[in-house]
Amino acid sequence: MPNESLAQLSNTLFSVALITYIAAMVGYFFRLGFTRFTSQGVVAGTAAGRRVGLLATGVAVAGWLVHLASVTTRGVAAGRVPWANMYEYSSILALGAVAVGLVVVQRRLGYGHLVGFVLAAAVLSMTSGLLLFTEAGPVVPALNSYWIKIHTSAMMTASSVVIVGFVATALSLVKDTAERRVAARSGESYVGSTVGAAQVGAAAPAGAAPDDRTEGRPDGYEADAGVDIGAGDGEWASPLAQREALSPVLFPLVPAVAVTVFVLAVWRAPGAAIVAGSVAALLGTAAWYAVPFLPPAAKLDNLAYRTIAFGFPIWTFAIMAGAIWAEEAWGRYWGWDPKETGSFFTWVLYASYLHARSTHGWRGRRAAWVAVVAFVALLVTYYVVNLWIVGLHSYAGDI
Repeated sequence: MPNESLAQLSNTLFSVALITYIAAMVGYFFRLGFTRFTSQGVVAGTAAGRRVGLLATGVAVAGWLVHLASVTTRGVAAGRVPWANMYEYSSILALGAVAVGLVVVQRRLGYGHLVGFVLAAAVLSMTSGLLLFTEAGPVVPALNSYWIKIHTSAMMTASSVVIVGFVATALSLVKDTAERRVAARSGESYVGSTVGAAQVGAAAPAGAAPDDRTEGRPDGYEADAGVDIGAGDGEWASPLAQREALSPVLFPLVPAVAVTVFVLAVWRAPGAAIVAGSVAALLGTAAWYAVPFLPPAAKLDNLAYRTIAFGFPIWTFAIMAGAIWAEEAWGRYWGWDPKETGSFFTWVLYASYLHARSTHGWRGRRAAWVAVVAFVALLVTYYVVNLWIVGLHSYAGDI
């Protein structure tokens, strides 16, 4: 029998972690608003931005520890590994995504100002988990195997990593669009890859030293992300032009409509759809505002590639482990069950993305859109197949 007091404690800790992540997300977005990048990717910022960023990091770490305690107490309360239903799975997806954001994106790669977007993805995952809440209890017999620890933990790890990859991909598409439009208006040409104005062949004014690139800037930052206009005339396009080149209406509207339709289709809950759509609209507005402060599209594109390349072998292993588990549970390794088919189709799409990057030299938009389609396939496999398509993986709330 489940330990009800521990289960209730786990639920409380989950709520505390969710609120803490939201607070940390706001802090990271504040830090992002006070960060600048040069066209070479050098970071400059204000003292206030750095202080709030440090505070946001502390809050995020505290939230992650509380979240870990929630997952642990849930497992103890249920007497099993805590990832046997979609509520638990969504919770651990968020836990893993935040860990990747803090350790890899912020600590390893130095893109801490982007962690706010990772936290936003984690908050959305936890919110979807609340809509799929299931009381702590034993799993159905077909799932009662040690392979649940191997297959599911690998799949959750891979999914957490590609969530971060999707965040970087989406931001790279946004930044690339802004860079291209600003460069097109300034008459610049593209060189190198297809990533946009991060690869614009602009040069500093004739005879100017590197430090001269920041002279006369009104924002008070040590560096800025302006691009040259014309050949050596010394004029600069403000980084705010990147924001002005994008529609402030489409940014909140497109994600709001997409998320609202998705929630209505999956959960058929109008109230939840309105709330989710409103949150998506706010995030879209934040993304529009943050465009001038993002790293160059080339760097975001590279971040997306590195994270997806890291998660793909883990996804491959998870599918192999799932096939072995299927043989133990159902007497066959592969049967084209809807969940198996969806996972394999997602794997093919991510394999296509990595293949295009490594063998055909795709960069920027073309490869990014393949990654976007792959992530949509992941969402469909997880939500639509689990909830609405009958198959051997249908366990009325169990994954």
